[in-house]
Amino acid sequence: MKISSNRTITEKEGYEAMLYMLQAYLEATGSKDLTDILSGGEYWLEADTPADSAFWEYWKEAVNKVKIDGPPPLKQLF
Repeated sequence: MKISSNRTITEKEGYEAMLYMLQAYLEATGSKDLTDILSGGEYWLEADTPADSAFWEYWKEAVNKVKIDGPPPLKQLF
């Protein structure tokens, strides 16, 4: 699956989308292995084709979540 988009987001929205995407990946897979996360999102064999096509879907969902819900909730230290 080739990925493409002409949608633009700010750097801050990109950061927030990354946080949403990582949380969704953790919830979906239970994996905390950074190698799994990074290797699945890499382009593999050809440009615009992620190793794991689900990553593009996770990313689009995360960008939409930032646009609709705004930043992730703040963490509080106790």
